[in-house]
Amino acid sequence: MKNVKNLLMFVLISTFVFASGTRTDALGGAGFWADDYANIGAFPASVNDHNVAWTDGSNFTSIFDKDGTTWGFAGGTDANDVVNMYWGNGSMGASFGLNMVPTDDMGTEDTADDTDAETNFAIGFGMPLAGGDFGFTYNGDDVGVNHRRAQDVWLWDQMLVNLDMTLEDKDNNVASDMNFGVHCYSNSSYDSGTSGLFGLGFEYGAPGCLGDNCEAPDATMNLVWNFAVESAMTDWATLRVGYNKAYDFGGGDNEDGAVSMGLGFNYGSFTLDMVLNSYDNMLKDPVKYIAGRNDAALGSAWTISYNW
Repeated sequence: MKNVKNLLMFVLISTFVFASGTRTDALGGAGFWADDYANIGAFPASVNDHNVAWTDGSNFTSIFDKDGTTWGFAGGTDANDVVNMYWGNGSMGASFGLNMVPTDDMGTEDTADDTDAETNFAIGFGMPLAGGDFGFTYNGDDVGVNHRRAQDVWLWDQMLVNLDMTLEDKDNNVASDMNFGVHCYSNSSYDSGTSGLFGLGFEYGAPGCLGDNCEAPDATMNLVWNFAVESAMTDWATLRVGYNKAYDFGGGDNEDGAVSMGLGFNYGSFTLDMVLNSYDNMLKDPVKYIAGRNDAALGSAWTISYNW
């Protein structure tokens, strides 16, 4: 689920464990790590839990408390973004984005290349609900509903439910799409700054198609396993390893399980999170990477954060 896939610490190890979407991408997804600020996208009320600024090289976001009210502002990733902001009152949280595309008069009298002005909104709202966290998001043609709560089910003590719908937009050639997921999971903490995740979920996906005679792809019904662990290698570096495996009972093609790895570095108030891009080569020949003689880049994505 893209919303499952779609979401800072207290002292020392805490300073870089709950660190960013780059961190949770290596550990199964933001939804499984409620204390990470990456949750703000799917659960807007999480904005109340953080005083943090971060960037991944394409955007900059700052979230802070002012007289008991939380405010946040981001630059945005689109050239036509006007404002991207967050608000929280301690329990509820909201987000608002405004994007305004100007008229493009590049066409001529003989062509139809002109583009009309367009205004787009993105909104989100979150609050405590039914003993857990509730989040609603709307962004153009995409609608998301998320809920997470403590729930004892067999081996697990947490449950994450999400629904994501893409509304059909024929003018922009966008087909409808619906995804629903239920995940049971547990987070465990161990000595020496080690945290683990074990989860089992069910995901249903029903993609649509455009056109009068089109035939929509078969729906997917996936049984999904998630395992992840992060552990402090030193007092300034953490290694993260995640594993995801899905099986489609709807008869679709299945793929092998996927391993993901990442690193977290603690620089005091600053933290750096990185997704390992070539971990297979690195583990086979670590000396080359230690000596700086590697040809492939070590990381494929990064986020630097400052928390106070």
